[in-house]
Amino acid sequence: MSADTLPQISSFIIRFVRDETPANPASYHGTIRHIQTAEEVSFHEWREAAEFMNRFVQIAEMLPPSFPETPITKL
Repeated sequence: MSADTLPQISSFIIRFVRDETPANPASYHGTIRHIQTAEEVSFHEWREAAEFMNRFVQIAEMLPPSFPETPITKL
């Protein structure tokens, strides 16, 4: 990075909500806020949160060549 180039910073707050009842298995939803613009959206699938972040940061450029297909529940 040259001395006259400022870094581009994007920060996010992600809030997850876990809903679970005896009759229904656990499900997740949440909100994500972009700090620099204060824009916030709700999501029901992780894909929606990733699409929102991709508007500010090109996430695909940061993924490893063979992104693991491991479900989040098995981590």
